[in-house]
Amino acid sequence: MMEYEKDWFMRQVKAAVFNPFKKPQEVQIMPMVFITDEATGEEYSVPIQNYLLELILKLRINEAENLLYSKSEEMTNQLFNELGTWFYDCLDKLSEEELTQGSFTKAEVAQGRADLQRLTNTTEK
Repeated sequence: MMEYEKDWFMRQVKAAVFNPFKKPQEVQIMPMVFITDEATGEEYSVPIQNYLLELILKLRINEAENLLYSKSEEMTNQLFNELGTWFYDCLDKLSEEELTQGSFTKAEVAQGRADLQRLTNTTEK
């Protein structure tokens, strides 16, 4: 057994990435966003989910939400719904104080969820 196969997490990654039963058209790739490193000025690309999380942690919530919706055309409805649901779940974990610091409210989180459902034609699970 190879060293990485002893690691449970790596086995899960391998199973997710190398699933022989998954049809190629079912594979959905997360859009990339180009960002500029503030320290070096260097431009690079990162998966949108990583950058959204960074913006949430910096409490730049409106910027994150705008980015999410601006990239929606680059995703399938299913992927956009999954990413949007993850995004609003992350915001739900923030305190009222943190949301206020990010110029956001619990009501806006609820409204965002409703907008996401309307745009992707899904219902709450």
